[in-house]
Amino acid sequence: MAATVPPLSDVDLRQLRIFRAIVESNGFSAAQEQLGLSRSTISAQMSALETRLGVSLCRRGRSGFALTEHGQKIYNEAIKLFAAEDSFRAEVGAIRGSLVGELRVGVVDAVVENPNCALDLALAAFNERAPDVHVTLLIVSPNQIENALLSRQMEVAIVPNQPMNSAVQMQQLFYEEQRLYCGMRHPLFERDTAKMPMEDVAELTFARRGYSVATAFQSLFKHPPSATAYDMEGLAHLILSGRFVSFLPTHFAARWEGRGEMKALRPDFLSFKIGMCMAHFPNTVLSRMAREFCDCLRAVHPVYGGAKKRAG
Repeated sequence: MAATVPPLSDVDLRQLRIFRAIVESNGFSAAQEQLGLSRSTISAQMSALETRLGVSLCRRGRSGFALTEHGQKIYNEAIKLFAAEDSFRAEVGAIRGSLVGELRVGVVDAVVENPNCALDLALAAFNERAPDVHVTLLIVSPNQIENALLSRQMEVAIVPNQPMNSAVQMQQLFYEEQRLYCGMRHPLFERDTAKMPMEDVAELTFARRGYSVATAFQSLFKHPPSATAYDMEGLAHLILSGRFVSFLPTHFAARWEGRGEMKALRPDFLSFKIGMCMAHFPNTVLSRMAREFCDCLRAVHPVYGGAKKRAG
Protein backbone atom coordinates (compact mmCIF):
# COMPACT_ATOMS: atom_id res chain seq x y z
CA MET A 1 0.00 0.00 0.00
CA ALA A 2 1.43 3.38 -1.00
CA ALA A 3 2.46 5.66 1.84
CA THR A 4 0.35 8.78 2.24
CA VAL A 5 1.41 12.22 3.41
CA PRO A 6 -0.20 13.21 6.74
CA PRO A 7 -2.40 16.34 6.78
CA LEU A 8 -0.42 19.47 6.01
CA SER A 9 0.53 21.68 8.93
CA ASP A 10 1.27 25.40 9.01
CA VAL A 11 4.98 24.51 8.94
CA ASP A 12 4.47 22.43 5.79
CA LEU A 13 2.62 25.26 4.07
CA ARG A 14 5.35 27.74 5.03
CA GLN A 15 8.03 25.45 3.61
CA LEU A 16 6.04 24.96 0.41
CA ARG A 17 5.79 28.76 0.04
CA ILE A 18 9.55 28.99 0.47
CA PHE A 19 9.95 26.27 -2.16
CA ARG A 20 7.69 28.17 -4.58
CA ALA A 21 9.70 31.36 -4.06
CA ILE A 22 12.95 29.48 -4.75
CA VAL A 23 11.59 27.99 -7.97
CA GLU A 24 10.18 31.30 -9.21
CA SER A 25 13.42 33.11 -8.31
CA ASN A 26 15.43 30.34 -10.01
CA GLY A 27 17.65 29.61 -7.04
CA PHE A 28 18.35 29.95 -3.33
CA SER A 29 20.41 33.13 -3.53
CA ALA A 30 17.88 35.01 -5.64
CA ALA A 31 15.09 34.01 -3.24
CA GLN A 32 16.83 35.43 -0.16
CA GLU A 33 15.74 39.03 -0.73
CA GLN A 34 12.16 38.08 -1.56
CA LEU A 35 11.84 35.85 1.50
CA GLY A 36 13.89 37.94 3.91
CA LEU A 37 15.71 34.80 5.05
CA SER A 38 19.36 33.79 5.09
CA ARG A 39 20.62 31.19 2.66
CA SER A 40 21.33 28.76 5.51
CA THR A 41 17.74 29.10 6.80
CA ILE A 42 16.33 28.54 3.31
CA SER A 43 18.55 25.49 2.84
CA ALA A 44 17.47 24.05 6.20
CA GLN A 45 13.80 24.59 5.39
CA MET A 46 14.18 22.85 2.04
CA SER A 47 15.98 19.90 3.60
CA ALA A 48 13.17 19.58 6.14
CA LEU A 49 10.55 19.71 3.36
CA GLU A 50 12.35 17.05 1.33
CA THR A 51 12.49 14.83 4.42
CA ARG A 52 8.81 15.44 5.10
CA LEU A 53 7.78 14.58 1.53
CA GLY A 54 10.31 11.78 1.10
CA VAL A 55 11.62 13.02 -2.26
CA SER A 56 14.45 15.18 -3.56
CA LEU A 57 13.05 18.46 -4.88
CA CYS A 58 16.00 20.18 -6.49
CA ARG A 59 19.67 20.05 -7.32
CA ARG A 60 21.86 22.91 -6.17
CA GLY A 61 25.56 23.39 -6.50
CA ARG A 62 28.19 24.76 -8.86
CA SER A 63 26.18 23.69 -11.88
CA GLY A 64 23.30 25.91 -10.73
CA PHE A 65 19.75 25.36 -9.56
CA ALA A 66 17.47 22.79 -11.21
CA LEU A 67 14.28 21.01 -10.23
CA THR A 68 14.17 17.23 -10.11
CA GLU A 69 11.30 15.44 -11.82
CA HIS A 70 9.63 15.04 -8.43
CA GLY A 71 10.35 18.68 -7.63
CA GLN A 72 8.57 19.87 -10.76
CA LYS A 73 5.50 17.80 -9.89
CA ILE A 74 5.49 19.05 -6.29
CA TYR A 75 5.82 22.64 -7.52
CA ASN A 76 2.87 22.20 -9.90
CA GLU A 77 0.73 20.75 -7.10
CA ALA A 78 1.82 23.50 -4.69
CA ILE A 79 0.65 26.12 -7.19
CA LYS A 80 -2.77 24.44 -7.34
CA LEU A 81 -2.87 24.25 -3.54
CA PHE A 82 -2.14 27.94 -3.05
CA ALA A 83 -4.53 28.90 -5.83
CA ALA A 84 -7.28 26.94 -4.07
CA GLU A 85 -6.36 28.57 -0.76
CA ASP A 86 -6.43 32.05 -2.32
CA SER A 87 -9.75 31.29 -3.98
CA PHE A 88 -11.22 30.13 -0.66
CA ARG A 89 -10.01 33.25 1.13
CA ALA A 90 -11.30 35.47 -1.67
CA GLU A 91 -14.75 33.87 -1.69
CA VAL A 92 -15.03 34.01 2.10
CA GLY A 93 -13.95 37.63 1.96
CA ALA A 94 -16.59 38.28 -0.69
CA ILE A 95 -19.24 36.71 1.53
CA ARG A 96 -18.15 39.05 4.31
CA GLY A 97 -18.21 41.99 1.91
CA SER A 98 -14.47 42.43 1.25
CA LEU A 99 -11.83 41.12 -1.14
CA VAL A 100 -8.70 39.51 0.33
CA GLY A 101 -5.94 37.20 -0.86
CA GLU A 102 -3.25 37.30 -3.54
CA LEU A 103 -3.89 38.14 -7.19
CA ARG A 104 -1.10 37.05 -9.53
CA VAL A 105 -1.00 38.94 -12.82
CA GLY A 106 1.37 38.24 -15.71
CA VAL A 107 2.53 40.78 -18.26
CA VAL A 108 5.08 40.60 -21.06
CA ASP A 109 8.09 42.90 -21.00
CA ALA A 110 8.42 46.33 -22.62
CA VAL A 111 4.78 47.45 -22.40
CA VAL A 112 5.19 50.04 -19.64
CA GLU A 113 6.33 52.67 -22.19
CA ASN A 114 3.51 51.90 -24.62
CA PRO A 115 1.19 54.96 -24.60
CA ASN A 116 -1.75 52.67 -25.41
CA CYS A 117 -1.19 50.54 -22.30
CA ALA A 118 -3.07 51.66 -19.18
CA LEU A 119 -2.13 48.81 -16.85
CA ASP A 120 -1.03 51.34 -14.24
CA LEU A 121 -4.49 52.90 -14.22
CA ALA A 122 -6.10 49.47 -13.89
CA LEU A 123 -3.84 48.64 -10.93
CA ALA A 124 -4.71 51.93 -9.26
CA ALA A 125 -8.44 51.39 -9.76
CA PHE A 126 -8.24 47.81 -8.51
CA ASN A 127 -6.27 48.78 -5.41
CA GLU A 128 -8.90 51.40 -4.62
CA ARG A 129 -11.63 48.76 -4.91
CA ALA A 130 -9.72 46.00 -3.11
CA PRO A 131 -7.00 47.50 -0.87
CA ASP A 132 -6.59 44.24 1.08
CA VAL A 133 -5.66 42.16 -1.98
CA HIS A 134 -1.92 41.60 -2.45
CA VAL A 135 -1.08 41.98 -6.15
CA THR A 136 1.93 40.06 -7.46
CA LEU A 137 2.96 41.30 -10.90
CA LEU A 138 5.06 38.86 -12.91
CA ILE A 139 7.04 39.82 -16.01
CA VAL A 140 6.80 36.70 -18.14
CA SER A 141 7.97 35.69 -21.60
CA PRO A 142 5.00 35.19 -23.99
CA ASN A 143 5.93 31.55 -24.50
CA GLN A 144 5.49 30.93 -20.75
CA ILE A 145 2.13 32.67 -20.31
CA GLU A 146 -0.07 29.78 -21.44
CA ASN A 147 1.51 27.24 -19.07
CA ALA A 148 1.47 29.77 -16.24
CA LEU A 149 -2.27 30.29 -16.70
CA LEU A 150 -3.06 26.59 -17.09
CA SER A 151 -1.04 25.69 -13.97
CA ARG A 152 -2.70 28.53 -11.99
CA GLN A 153 0.58 30.36 -11.41
CA MET A 154 -1.41 33.45 -12.43
CA GLU A 155 -5.06 34.23 -13.09
CA VAL A 156 -4.83 37.08 -15.57
CA ALA A 157 -2.16 38.04 -18.10
CA ILE A 158 -1.49 40.67 -20.74
CA VAL A 159 0.04 38.98 -23.75
CA PRO A 160 0.42 39.47 -27.53
CA ASN A 161 -2.30 37.91 -29.65
CA GLN A 162 -1.05 34.37 -30.21
CA PRO A 163 -2.43 30.81 -30.29
CA MET A 164 -3.61 29.73 -26.83
CA ASN A 165 -5.28 26.73 -25.24
CA SER A 166 -9.03 26.79 -25.97
CA ALA A 167 -9.70 27.08 -22.23
CA VAL A 168 -8.07 30.51 -22.17
CA GLN A 169 -10.20 33.49 -23.18
CA MET A 170 -8.55 36.44 -24.94
CA GLN A 171 -9.81 40.00 -25.28
CA GLN A 172 -7.86 42.71 -27.06
CA LEU A 173 -7.07 45.77 -24.95
CA PHE A 174 -4.65 47.84 -27.04
CA TYR A 175 -2.10 47.43 -29.80
CA GLU A 176 1.65 47.57 -30.19
CA GLU A 177 3.34 48.87 -33.37
CA GLN A 178 6.54 47.14 -34.47
CA ARG A 179 9.21 47.97 -37.04
CA LEU A 180 12.38 46.36 -38.35
CA TYR A 181 15.54 47.89 -36.82
CA CYS A 182 19.29 47.81 -37.28
CA GLY A 183 21.94 49.16 -34.89
CA MET A 184 24.53 51.89 -35.45
CA ARG A 185 27.27 49.28 -36.03
CA HIS A 186 25.32 47.64 -38.83
CA PRO A 187 26.57 48.26 -42.42
CA LEU A 188 23.15 49.67 -43.35
CA PHE A 189 23.01 52.26 -40.59
CA GLU A 190 24.76 55.04 -42.51
CA ARG A 191 23.14 54.17 -45.82
CA ASP A 192 19.96 55.61 -47.27
CA THR A 193 17.56 52.70 -46.93
CA ALA A 194 14.35 54.61 -47.69
CA LYS A 195 13.93 52.75 -50.98
CA MET A 196 15.80 49.57 -50.11
CA PRO A 197 14.36 46.71 -52.22
CA MET A 198 12.59 43.95 -50.31
CA GLU A 199 14.84 41.40 -52.03
CA ASP A 200 17.81 42.99 -50.26
CA VAL A 201 16.00 43.05 -46.92
CA ALA A 202 15.22 39.36 -47.33
CA GLU A 203 18.94 38.58 -47.48
CA LEU A 204 19.75 40.25 -44.13
CA THR A 205 20.97 38.33 -41.08
CA PHE A 206 18.10 38.52 -38.61
CA ALA A 207 17.26 37.60 -35.04
CA ARG A 208 13.91 36.05 -34.26
CA ARG A 209 11.74 36.02 -31.16
CA GLY A 210 11.49 32.61 -29.55
CA TYR A 211 7.71 32.42 -29.51
CA SER A 212 4.94 32.45 -32.06
CA VAL A 213 3.24 35.73 -32.92
CA ALA A 214 1.27 36.07 -36.13
CA THR A 215 2.76 38.83 -38.31
CA ALA A 216 2.67 39.79 -41.96
CA PHE A 217 6.45 39.24 -42.23
CA GLN A 218 6.86 35.67 -40.97
CA SER A 219 8.37 34.55 -44.28
CA LEU A 220 10.17 37.79 -45.15
CA PHE A 221 13.73 36.47 -44.76
CA LYS A 222 15.23 33.89 -47.11
CA HIS A 223 17.67 32.37 -44.61
CA PRO A 224 17.09 30.78 -41.18
CA PRO A 225 17.49 33.11 -38.17
CA SER A 226 20.99 33.49 -36.82
CA ALA A 227 19.96 34.38 -33.26
CA THR A 228 16.96 34.05 -30.95
CA ALA A 229 15.69 36.02 -27.95
CA TYR A 230 12.66 35.48 -25.74
CA ASP A 231 12.08 39.09 -24.73
CA MET A 232 12.41 42.57 -26.24
CA GLU A 233 15.48 43.46 -24.22
CA GLY A 234 17.28 40.44 -25.64
CA LEU A 235 16.35 41.46 -29.19
CA ALA A 236 17.57 45.00 -28.49
CA HIS A 237 20.99 43.65 -27.44
CA LEU A 238 21.22 41.64 -30.66
CA ILE A 239 20.24 44.63 -32.80
CA LEU A 240 22.71 46.94 -31.03
CA SER A 241 25.52 44.46 -31.70
CA GLY A 242 25.32 45.52 -35.34
CA ARG A 243 25.23 41.92 -36.53
CA PHE A 244 21.47 41.38 -36.73
CA VAL A 245 18.23 43.09 -37.68
CA SER A 246 14.98 42.39 -35.87
CA PHE A 247 11.53 43.75 -35.09
CA LEU A 248 10.96 45.83 -31.95
CA PRO A 249 8.01 47.84 -30.60
CA THR A 250 8.38 51.44 -31.75
CA HIS A 251 7.87 52.80 -28.23
CA PHE A 252 10.63 50.51 -26.91
CA ALA A 253 13.11 51.34 -29.70
CA ALA A 254 12.52 55.09 -29.34
CA ARG A 255 15.22 55.51 -26.67
CA TRP A 256 17.94 54.17 -28.98
CA GLU A 257 16.56 55.95 -32.02
CA GLY A 258 16.68 59.20 -30.08
CA ARG A 259 20.35 58.64 -29.24
CA GLY A 260 21.20 57.75 -32.84
CA GLU A 261 22.03 54.14 -31.96
CA MET A 262 19.26 52.40 -33.89
CA LYS A 263 17.11 53.09 -36.95
CA ALA A 264 14.08 51.57 -38.62
CA LEU A 265 14.48 49.99 -42.06
CA ARG A 266 11.74 50.75 -44.60
CA PRO A 267 9.21 51.92 -41.96
CA ASP A 268 6.85 52.78 -44.82
CA PHE A 269 6.44 49.07 -45.49
CA LEU A 270 8.08 47.01 -42.71
CA SER A 271 5.66 48.01 -39.97
CA PHE A 272 2.82 46.10 -38.35
CA LYS A 273 0.58 46.16 -35.29
CA ILE A 274 0.08 43.37 -32.75
CA GLY A 275 -3.04 43.21 -30.61
CA MET A 276 -2.21 43.09 -26.90
CA CYS A 277 -4.80 40.97 -25.12
CA MET A 278 -6.10 40.18 -21.67
CA ALA A 279 -5.93 36.41 -21.17
CA HIS A 280 -7.81 34.52 -18.47
CA PHE A 281 -10.11 31.58 -17.81
CA PRO A 282 -13.89 31.98 -18.16
CA ASN A 283 -15.58 34.07 -15.45
CA THR A 284 -17.24 30.93 -14.08
CA VAL A 285 -13.86 29.69 -12.77
CA LEU A 286 -12.18 33.02 -12.01
CA SER A 287 -11.96 34.25 -8.44
CA ARG A 288 -14.02 37.32 -7.64
CA MET A 289 -10.87 39.44 -7.25
CA ALA A 290 -9.67 38.32 -10.71
CA ARG A 291 -13.05 39.25 -12.18
CA GLU A 292 -12.82 42.67 -10.54
CA PHE A 293 -9.34 43.19 -11.95
CA CYS A 294 -10.49 42.21 -15.44
CA ASP A 295 -13.28 44.78 -15.12
CA CYS A 296 -10.67 47.41 -14.21
CA LEU A 297 -8.59 46.50 -17.27
CA ARG A 298 -11.59 46.81 -19.55
CA ALA A 299 -12.61 50.13 -18.02
CA VAL A 300 -9.26 51.82 -18.77
CA HIS A 301 -9.03 50.33 -22.27
CA PRO A 302 -12.54 51.27 -23.47
CA VAL A 303 -11.80 50.83 -27.16
CA TYR A 304 -9.18 48.81 -29.01
CA GLY A 305 -6.03 50.86 -29.31
CA GLY A 306 -7.26 53.73 -27.15
CA ALA A 307 -6.48 53.90 -23.46
CA LYS A 308 -8.34 56.27 -21.20
CA LYS A 309 -6.55 59.63 -21.04
CA ARG A 310 -4.39 60.22 -18.00
CA ALA A 311 -4.81 63.19 -15.74
CA GLY A 312 -2.16 65.83 -16.26
